[in-house]
Amino acid sequence: MGWFHPEEAATVGVVMRYADSKPGSRYRIEFPDGEGYICTWFTDYESENTGDLDIEMDDPRYDEFHQIWFTVTETLKPGPRGSDTALTVDYRDFPASIIDADTGTVIYLAPSP
Repeated sequence: MGWFHPEEAATVGVVMRYADSKPGSRYRIEFPDGEGYICTWFTDYESENTGDLDIEMDDPRYDEFHQIWFTVTETLKPGPRGSDTALTVDYRDFPASIIDADTGTVIYLAPSP
């Protein structure tokens, strides 16, 4: 798969590969500020930020990226990223950790600073 940004392979790509190999998994997703959810995989897709910033494609702030959409089944600690039903993640604000909630397998762990 082609990535828009090098860091996508080590973030979004790792989670996409796991989801392909372990369908039906539940994910414990936590962000650095403690916001957290238990989720199931819904889909992944290519996205861009024109709607976020009300910009056009020729604007230097324009960005394309891959996003993952999870269905939230339980909120561990609410926050601004998720809702009662959905959570999307991409390289711009990737979680600190993503763990298989049933097996404890660490799928992604942010590198230490």
